[in-house]
Amino acid sequence: MQALENTGRIVADELRKAERSINLAARDTAQFLLTTLDATEVHRLSPAMAQRTVKATVAALAALVEGQDQMAMRAHPFTERVGRHLGLNETSWGENLPKPPMNAEIESPVEVATA
Repeated sequence: MQALENTGRIVADELRKAERSINLAARDTAQFLLTTLDATEVHRLSPAMAQRTVKATVAALAALVEGQDQMAMRAHPFTERVGRHLGLNETSWGENLPKPPMNAEIESPVEVATA
């Protein structure tokens, strides 16, 4: 049973990493869109010059939002439901409570000075 719980935690961590990756990609894509629009305005370019880039970026952002929807609204609840059926507890999956923080490998490394 311990191996199953460990596997459940790994799956939960990977799911949160995937969700976070989509969030970061959406943020970066939105920032690229803003930068493109700002550059068009600052350099007084015709909107037609950037139209293809803007259209492609908006489509990419829409695809990321759809991917986020698939992860958050389908994969996440389904994976939690499977985990509960396998006997994993709230600590493994978090239920409706805030999820535990992801592994330090994703977070910014903090260096500790030694005396």
